[in-house]
Amino acid sequence: MQKRRFALVLLSFVLLLTIFYPSSSSAAAAADVPAPQATLLTQVQPLGEVVSAVVLKYSTNIDGASLSTSSFQVQSVLNDVYTDRTVTGVYTNDTGAITNRSTHGKYVLIELDTQDKNASTLTYDSTSAVNRINPLNYYISQKKDIATSKKTVIPASTQTVKATDKVTPIVDDFQKNTFENKDGFKLNYFTFEPKVEPGKTYPLVVFLHGNGERGDGNGVNLLANAGAVTWASPEQQAKHPSFVIAPQSPIDLEHKFIWADEPRNSAVADLVRETALKYPIDTNRIYIVGISQGAMGTWRLLEKNLDLFAAGVPIAGLTNYEKAVNMYAPVDPAHVEVLKNVPIWAFHAADDTTVSPKNSQEMVAAIKAQSGNLIHFTEYEAGIIKPTGHFSWVPALQNQDMIEWLFAQKK
Repeated sequence: MQKRRFALVLLSFVLLLTIFYPSSSSAAAAADVPAPQATLLTQVQPLGEVVSAVVLKYSTNIDGASLSTSSFQVQSVLNDVYTDRTVTGVYTNDTGAITNRSTHGKYVLIELDTQDKNASTLTYDSTSAVNRINPLNYYISQKKDIATSKKTVIPASTQTVKATDKVTPIVDDFQKNTFENKDGFKLNYFTFEPKVEPGKTYPLVVFLHGNGERGDGNGVNLLANAGAVTWASPEQQAKHPSFVIAPQSPIDLEHKFIWADEPRNSAVADLVRETALKYPIDTNRIYIVGISQGAMGTWRLLEKNLDLFAAGVPIAGLTNYEKAVNMYAPVDPAHVEVLKNVPIWAFHAADDTTVSPKNSQEMVAAIKAQSGNLIHFTEYEAGIIKPTGHFSWVPALQNQDMIEWLFAQKK
């Protein structure tokens, strides 16, 4: 009887040990899981690039059921200031891409609120009037225990993991190049190539950025707005496979009108012609789209290269830039005469205080008065465009009717 009682006591003791002290094999397995690799996922939204998620890649599959939005803390550091990013979702998958659903895998996706004040990857430098790319210093710490798919525990830790890589869908598909014209002027530009089938030719979309996206080939012209990526997006490429080139103007304070002034204006035209020879491009379907300063260049390039472009979309620009005062200039009749038979869809906001909407209003009216029936004009009412009326390219580049119209134009 005493032996039986002793055996029961011994068994109870063993069970307690099992509960409070996990087996050495489980503890070793958890300790054997190395720190994950961290990669930032960014996306270019209409108002610019933001960090939208962090991907943690582990050496083993993670149990998605053990994760929650409080499992991790994500902090960004800018100018030595640490700021928490808002975590909106945490899940596993086997690709390392945002899927909004959990599947078994080694990747943990930490989705972030893209409306966070520090979500942007860019800072506007008012002194030089250009967007600067922020250093992306992101640190991730595990605040709660999580488990592997084998149910071994990875304990919470005070240690942090720094993100060492960045992935930006669509932007990463552009290739940087440098063009040099016959006079030795160099122009950095970025090229997107569609999936090409033998024997086929494809349209070419040329995108000209605004004043704030000047740079030395740093690619900020792909990041500060959706101007270039719109045309290279999977959705548009599925409907209209096309080449896209996005030149970047150098920072040169001597030239006030970056895309309308020489040597930039002619260099863009020469670049387009060279691109048309280099790739399988349908030379009857070359289009130009520009915003703000890029719209000024668009008006002038259309005027000076009637043989080159099938259509153009100038957004928040002006034509007679030589006579501009406070970014407004009366229409030059010579511009009207040349452009009245060119397919153009212009956009402007009524409350644009940077480039007066009178520029587009008067140009469109003058073209129509000359029986120009190929001109389209969309004017946004005051108060629609945020955060400022100048940003009319935000809705314009989301206008699918305009996109369908553009790709329908042929010389």
